Amino acid sequence: MHTDGSATAIMSRPQPQPAPRPIPLSGQFAVGVQLDWHFASLSQGELGLLCLLGGGIRSAQVYWLGEIVPFFRAEGGWYALLAAGMETLPRQVPLVARAQLETGAATFARRVRIMPGMFLREEFTLQGAAAGLVDADIEAAEMAAIAEMTARTSSAPLWDAAGFALPLPSAFASPFGSFRAMNASLRTRHTGWDQHAATGTPVRAMAAGRVAFAGQLAIRGSYALIDHGLGLYTGYAHFSALQVQAGQTVAAGQVIGLSGNTGRSSAPHLHWELRWRGRWVNGLALLEMWLPQTDSG
Repeated sequence: MHTDGSATAIMSRPQPQPAPRPIPLSGQFAVGVQLDWHFASLSQGELGLLCLLGGGIRSAQVYWLGEIVPFFRAEGGWYALLAAGMETLPRQVPLVARAQLETGAATFARRVRIMPGMFLREEFTLQGAAAGLVDADIEAAEMAAIAEMTARTSSAPLWDAAGFALPLPSAFASPFGSFRAMNASLRTRHTGWDQHAATGTPVRAMAAGRVAFAGQLAIRGSYALIDHGLGLYTGYAHFSALQVQAGQTVAAGQVIGLSGNTGRSSAPHLHWELRWRGRWVNGLALLEMWLPQTDSG
């Protein structure tokens, strides 16, 4: 299922080229304020950014997929990070943004198309202790635990000017969102990305944040979960050793643990995942998009 990587014991943090600030795809105007759209549609698992510009804005929020998502202040504007989850049904979805101004209010409305994702199918046969974890009840219990861990949503980003980067520089082994059949008995989804990593490879925080959980889970084994604010969390699984604890503040690129083969795993590797407001999203999509520097960054 996974093979050993040849990553060295000590490595520098991966530094992909930051995406340049994009030109908005479209804009809407009302009462002296402007809403810039940095996406036209969203595929399953994809993220999008809205930017609200203008004077006298006191607060703003967007209604999206049954959620009320606040805008946050950064780089001279107000921004909202949105996403379509891995399992969000493809369809037309209403989006309504409202800004409270010193002189009143402004409302923007549009329908956004959620497109089907291009997800692979994979089949695995697990043996030994890992085979005992091919169980729908165990998986459901773990998903419920993660949902509870990630229920907290702050109104401001916790990441800084360093932004987000891969936790390892190694090759990918298995993609986000794939439909998986395990031991011909369990059908599930892959919630993140797998990267090759020999046991003991240092794994680094993808961005600054606060450790929401560091401990043992049945399927993910030794697991660390980092809160980056705005309902955005990164998770890191199958560690051989954890080097952080719950409640700890971590910097971007800080070593948080050593890769391993714990939990439901057939070989040493790193599984990492991204969760936004209770939905699994494609972490690579976040790495490839432009994000504003926060006022604290």
